[in-house]
Amino acid sequence: MIGDALAYPLKGTGKYILVIGAILSLLLSVGAYVPVLGLILGIGASGFFSAYMFKVINATACGHDEACDWPDFQDFFSDLVVPWLCMLSASFFSFGPYAGVSFMSEEEGPLSIVLLLLGFVHFPMSILCVAICGTMRSAFWATTVPLIIRCLPQYLVLVLVLGGLSIINSLLNTVLSNIPFLGWFISFFLGMYSLMVTGRLIGLFNRENSHLIG
Repeated sequence: MIGDALAYPLKGTGKYILVIGAILSLLLSVGAYVPVLGLILGIGASGFFSAYMFKVINATACGHDEACDWPDFQDFFSDLVVPWLCMLSASFFSFGPYAGVSFMSEEEGPLSIVLLLLGFVHFPMSILCVAICGTMRSAFWATTVPLIIRCLPQYLVLVLVLGGLSIINSLLNTVLSNIPFLGWFISFFLGMYSLMVTGRLIGLFNRENSHLIG
């Protein structure tokens, strides 16, 4: 599963998606500094890349093995804002408790650490649920927690793999931040690569455990 996911962005049109996605991310990050317009661009970009991850997840779950093309864009709200809200909902139900406790506490105690770890455990399933259902409420704990329990212990393997890849990506970005210009672009390239790999892994997990997820 890991080897398949790592090779996925290089299949079919994936190589072009990687380059175009990195350039698009770079341009949008520059535009984000423009007042008002930057906020609109930020929401639109987050929604666009979220929609692409959802497309990768659903296409993989349906048995497609080549990298997806870009998602269709016809309406700003339904094609960009809704995916952004869905990803925001997945983040909120995963890390909201941790953020709330950290905000009220001066120091991070054991409770904050536990909530953060639980957030990382919950996040992949919440992304899977909003990708499949396309609604914000599908990230709610009443939906996700029973599915997580039902998919144990396979789900913990997914969490550990995604966590490991996230740590590696973070370390690479730290190194690249010291390289002017080229390091910045490579960082966006890796971000697009990571998005595609993450979507592929979650989609493969759904495909292999469809009898449990339903």
